Amino acid sequence: MSDMRKNLMMSVSKVSLFLANMDSYGITKEEVLRSASVDPILLQSPDNRCTSDEIDRIFKAAARLTQNENIGLLQGEKLAKSFSNILGYILINCGSLGEAAEKYNRYEKLVDETSISELSIKGNRASLRSTSVDQVLEGNRGLSDFKMAGMLLYTRILSGKRLILREAHFSHSKPQDLSEYQRVFNCPIFFEKPFNALVFDKELLKLPVIEPNRQLLVLFENIARELLDKIENNETYSRKVHTIILKEMKGEAPSVDMVAKTMAVSVRSLQGYLKREGTSYTKLINEARKDLALHYLKSKNASISEIAYVLGFSEISAFNRAFKKWTNRTPGEFRMNSVC
Repeated sequence: MSDMRKNLMMSVSKVSLFLANMDSYGITKEEVLRSASVDPILLQSPDNRCTSDEIDRIFKAAARLTQNENIGLLQGEKLAKSFSNILGYILINCGSLGEAAEKYNRYEKLVDETSISELSIKGNRASLRSTSVDQVLEGNRGLSDFKMAGMLLYTRILSGKRLILREAHFSHSKPQDLSEYQRVFNCPIFFEKPFNALVFDKELLKLPVIEPNRQLLVLFENIARELLDKIENNETYSRKVHTIILKEMKGEAPSVDMVAKTMAVSVRSLQGYLKREGTSYTKLINEARKDLALHYLKSKNASISEIAYVLGFSEISAFNRAFKKWTNRTPGEFRMNSVC
């Protein structure tokens, strides 16, 4: 994992939502933080942000102290019935669930840099997806469960209706007891998927949001854009490019021209920025391929040849050589060890 991946952040406001009402389990949020080796003072300012390492330790500490592996699901269900940050104010003023999904994906980085969310539509099905872009948090059951249960709850808060799901997907391994998942999502549940997702009929995207205010939406979006600019201006070009590559790696590596256009800079300028940061576009492509390869191989749902194709390798032999160069193991050896 590259150093830049260690700096991905999550807003303290989102962590605070997870830690709310911990006393109902007989512990305090301060106890969770101390067990996770995180200074409780971090939560005192909503402007603070937690690193992915801190987030990982917090969710694992909560499961350990409560002795409840379903803590993410339970806390996702208990999220506040109102929104308390700028992203929430945007969502409640959208016209429909579809528009709210699009706005969330656009401004997600305000509260969470560790994942990329997207709305996917195929035929008459839609899916709200969340893909981890930080290896530290891959496989963190509590975090995945918290996000998915929270996402489902927020669709109900926004529309006043309970979404009827067709499927729910999780990136972590399958737990022994699925009763809580069935209770919360009430649909077929699948595990060890490349991303977390709620799958439903696309017509539900037309559900109206309760009492939106378009003037407030414009106001809050202007504020959100300013905040997003500040966050993105503090990022290195390497991190920006890396995130775009992860999102666009679909059968072939995205071209530097496409990435430069996405970032609204010239190819020459982008290459210069990357050089000053001690890297290059080719190096970042290889880093993204390695990160995605490790991610996909941990799942048993795609064959090695399919993974090679998705990562843009023309032949499986080329993928095998590259992977062995990265890890000193073949893809098959890595998969066998990660599954055992």
